[in-house]
Amino acid sequence: MNLGWVSVGRHSVIFLMAALLMLGSSGLRAEQGDETWWSITPYIWAMDTKLDLSWRDSPVGGTEIDFKDALGNLDAAFQVAVEGGRGRWSAFADVTFVKISDATGEDALRLKTKNKQVFLDAGVAFWPGGAGSPLSIYGGARYTGFDNTYRLQFQGDDVARRDSSADYFDALLGVRYRFDLSDRWSILTLGDVSFGESEGSWQAQALAAYTVGKRRMNRIMFGYRYRDTEFDDAELTTEYGFHGPLVGFNFRF
Repeated sequence: MNLGWVSVGRHSVIFLMAALLMLGSSGLRAEQGDETWWSITPYIWAMDTKLDLSWRDSPVGGTEIDFKDALGNLDAAFQVAVEGGRGRWSAFADVTFVKISDATGEDALRLKTKNKQVFLDAGVAFWPGGAGSPLSIYGGARYTGFDNTYRLQFQGDDVARRDSSADYFDALLGVRYRFDLSDRWSILTLGDVSFGESEGSWQAQALAAYTVGKRRMNRIMFGYRYRDTEFDDAELTTEYGFHGPLVGFNFRF
């Protein structure tokens, strides 16, 4: 890991976010004649999780958790993307929150776990052809947070407990492009990379979108998202692969 980034990582990301937001605000002020628009997309990302561990660059094992297995232990989930803009600039946020609990073992001796995961992408986008055009380029910050609790119980009483949490802030750069197939059907694609306190991540997504409504302002969307992220803690490297189908409904106004 880049130790120089660790010492100034959060400040660097905050500075980058502030610079991008100021740039975006300048673009909005420069084009006051254009109408403001908003987009809200609640969605479900049915992600499988693949975990690979390595010690001093040597693989030591891994596991994969299917979404259907995690669904039975799901306590809470929240996934939504919001964007608003004017002219050639927009600001966006995309958040995923997942909380899962599980218990294993016999009646007398049980291991209980609680896991929270938060993914947040936020920043600004530039549309060279203006809002609604196929191409947009975006930048900002990516936050990844993990909060885990492990409790070993004997006959209902805690005999051991461990809490662990980690927060990673990265700079984010990406591009989106829309392929229009007809007056109602289109393909929405994006790809991005992030770098900073993590060892780097990349994401790819492709969604089919069908426009609905009398004013054709809303979309039904379905497709696939993949995100790969690597974290380094001393000599232990953890690589996560989050992948699975995504379905959502996009409100535009």
